[in-house]
Amino acid sequence: MKMKLLKSIIMEYSPPTWATLIGVVFLLLTVTLSMYLLFDHLSAYKNPEEQKFLIGVVLMVPCYSVESFVSLVNPSISVVCEILRDCYESFAMYCFGRYLVACLGGEDRTIEFMEREGRSALKAPLLHHHHSSHNKGIVIHPFPMNCFFKPWKLGHAFYQVVKFGIVQYMIIKSLTAITAVILEAFGVYCEGEFKLGCG
Repeated sequence: MKMKLLKSIIMEYSPPTWATLIGVVFLLLTVTLSMYLLFDHLSAYKNPEEQKFLIGVVLMVPCYSVESFVSLVNPSISVVCEILRDCYESFAMYCFGRYLVACLGGEDRTIEFMEREGRSALKAPLLHHHHSSHNKGIVIHPFPMNCFFKPWKLGHAFYQVVKFGIVQYMIIKSLTAITAVILEAFGVYCEGEFKLGCG
């Protein structure tokens, strides 16, 4: 009953004119700037190993902008738009990780860089504010994560953990988005609600 009432309110919703106008202005601004940046990269496509991943990241801006505007003017399809955005967000995260690796010269050079930093005596440890000579090149986790994880030494193992984490994020984010579509189709998708009959 409550769900049907909420859906009928959403179906009758119409955003204020001023909100729609502001949304249109920002939508046009973000899409225009993103397309300019995209075409700028494509016209100077001299480093494809880096630029192909950067384009995937740049397209995240219009993706968020279009999703926000469509959700504003038509809340009844906002869940579907949000799910599509979440899927693209996971792809953009992957592109960003690959872009960083490409900037460092590929996987082998990235691992060499991390190992060199791990041996460096001139750098302070990552995620740690104190300068101590015995923790150079080590990722010390902040509280409370340091209770569960040992410090990570920069190098091949650390790179593999990060790479696995990005791919795992992509898979889990996409699977939860697909699950949300299925739950929404059956009318049991209740975002932010923790009930037995909702997903």
